[in-house]
Amino acid sequence: MSYKIITINREFESGGNEIAQAVAARLGIDYYDKFLITAAAEASGVDEERAAQKDEKLESRFEYSQAEAAFYYTRSEDPLPTGARVAEAQFRLIRELAEQGPCVIVGRCANHILRDRDDVLDVFIHAGRDFRVQRTMASLNLPERRAVYVLKNTDKARKAYYKNYTGCDWNDPNLYHMVLNSDKLTAAGCVEIICDLYQNG
Repeated sequence: MSYKIITINREFESGGNEIAQAVAARLGIDYYDKFLITAAAEASGVDEERAAQKDEKLESRFEYSQAEAAFYYTRSEDPLPTGARVAEAQFRLIRELAEQGPCVIVGRCANHILRDRDDVLDVFIHAGRDFRVQRTMASLNLPERRAVYVLKNTDKARKAYYKNYTGCDWNDPNLYHMVLNSDKLTAAGCVEIICDLYQNG
């Protein structure tokens, strides 16, 4: 199997973003994460700060069904909720980036958006709760209780976002070529495994 694209979904503070960056650097290919916010904001006519607030999150509970219905069923001229507009722009951009050349794409349902391609390596990074709580405390300078709250809610938001736009369970291992535990394997170990499979199939 010859891979061209790597998609990486990740639990909050599992080290997934750092692993994705390191993989891209090691392989000498492009890396897309925060860039997708800026580009999607521009494409959808949404303020960048507002787009960042909606990144990998759904609208209010009332707007969940509105966003989903608008995304799939309404006429193109009908207005979409902000989050759905940002998501739609990101999904379109992900397809375009995949056509341009080898790259690593983080989150944003990329594995689902590119599911019909046979040159995409899909990875999910997770880690133990205590490991992630400690990372959250350190990275955000939070007390433990607050760190647990932020961690749980971020994972919950990502999972709901993924379910809304794909109809699938973000945690389902069958959606990925491999699921790696960065707590047990270390970030460096994860990078090594991903790069080896990418290069050697």
